[in-house]
Amino acid sequence: MVLRPSSISKLVVFGFGLAIVPLVLVIVSVTLSIAHFAEQGQVSILRAVAMSDAANRMNNAVRSMERYGLQYTVLQDQALLVLYDQSFSEYQKASTQFAAAGPSPVDQERLHHLAENLSRARQLLPLVSLEGNRSALAGDFSRASGEAQSLQSDVNEGISTEVGKLGTRALAIKRLTIFEVLLVLPLSVAVAIVFIILITRPVRRLDQAVSGLGAGDLETPITVKGPRDIASLGDRLEWLRNRLNALEAAKLHFLRQLSHELKTPLTAIREGSELLQDDLGQNLSAEQQEIVQIVGDNSLRLQRLIEDLLRFSLAEGPVGAGMVQELSLTHVVEDLLLSYKPSLRSNALHLETRLEEVRIRGHADRLRTICDNLLSNAVKFSPQNATIRVDLQVQDEDAVLDVQDEGPGVDPDEREKIFDILYRGEASDSGKIEGSGLGLAIAREYVLSYGGSLELQDKKTPGAWFRLRLPLAGQDASHAHHSADTDGMRQHPGPSSSV
Repeated sequence: MVLRPSSISKLVVFGFGLAIVPLVLVIVSVTLSIAHFAEQGQVSILRAVAMSDAANRMNNAVRSMERYGLQYTVLQDQALLVLYDQSFSEYQKASTQFAAAGPSPVDQERLHHLAENLSRARQLLPLVSLEGNRSALAGDFSRASGEAQSLQSDVNEGISTEVGKLGTRALAIKRLTIFEVLLVLPLSVAVAIVFIILITRPVRRLDQAVSGLGAGDLETPITVKGPRDIASLGDRLEWLRNRLNALEAAKLHFLRQLSHELKTPLTAIREGSELLQDDLGQNLSAEQQEIVQIVGDNSLRLQRLIEDLLRFSLAEGPVGAGMVQELSLTHVVEDLLLSYKPSLRSNALHLETRLEEVRIRGHADRLRTICDNLLSNAVKFSPQNATIRVDLQVQDEDAVLDVQDEGPGVDPDEREKIFDILYRGEASDSGKIEGSGLGLAIAREYVLSYGGSLELQDKKTPGAWFRLRLPLAGQDASHAHHSADTDGMRQHPGPSSSV
């Protein structure tokens, strides 16, 4: 950013002001144009009204003067002369008003001729009353009446012309207003969009940074550009990322050291118990041999528990982005099934598989651990001559792995507890190998880190049914399903096959 305000609120105010300034300028310009137009129209209307009124009064006064003057020459009545003088006085007032309204040069010339004709008529009036020659007087009145009517016509034409000018001016203001709005509105919208991007981009980056930290991504540096308060918050998040990274590294280092320190004496205890069993077993009583056996078994169990705790701590840690790769979940399951062949054969277990070719993104070790926990539980809790079913397919743009066994199943009260840390169900007391209570917890942590799910499904027949759901690797469900149909289902060792 060229401009870097100290706070996002100042950026908002500045952006709002910059976006609204063009609109304000247009409003001011239109307001001034309309005000000037209104003032000009008012002046024109008042002038037209004054001229029209004055012309009408002059026209009426001239007709009255003509009537009274001609009657006076016939009747010699002084009252008619008085009326004539009153009409002449009214004419002079109207003439003064008309001249003050600013008539055109042509109308001024007409007004001048009108005044001359009326002056001559006033001078001839006494003579005509004595001599009786009315033709000259009638001519002056006739010319004066014609000039008055011409003035009236000119005023009416002038009003029409002025109205036309006002209409043209109003149309010009309308066009100018539309042009200014069409010019300024896109500019204001563009400025608003630019500032919306400038405001929301750092906020969106903060949201991404917080979401990344919440998802356990401690490797990606956090850089937020924008106003100083937002950039400062980004710096604090970067400090928090480094701090969490350091704490995570310290935790892993501590766990590794602790695991090493604990396994060393455990190894010595286990080796000692084995030596007692192998070398001194002949000289030990049955009770002593039982005690040595208990010590050896529990040392092995404690070692497995320590290793599972270490794996669970690693499962809760951040997922290394550089180690994520696209791989075939089908190959992972097939390799695990091959490794379980001896266990299946020794327990007389049957295996039914239906494996489609499915590719996902993840860590090979973590995916193997997830599938291994599900398969090992199925083998561990299945009675002899039972059947284990393993299905891998694509559903709703996800890879779905179903593992079903015919063992004792999971008690309804334990459905959610089996995924808790260090929880071992009642089925572990049925004579099977007792686990550490961390396998399913580790598997679920790994699955959640990939945005998937691991759930226990309802099963009408005896046994447990676990369903693993993971996102596909950058392809939709239809494409994955098409690949499975064209390549054929990969099976190991085959439907209803026994091992």
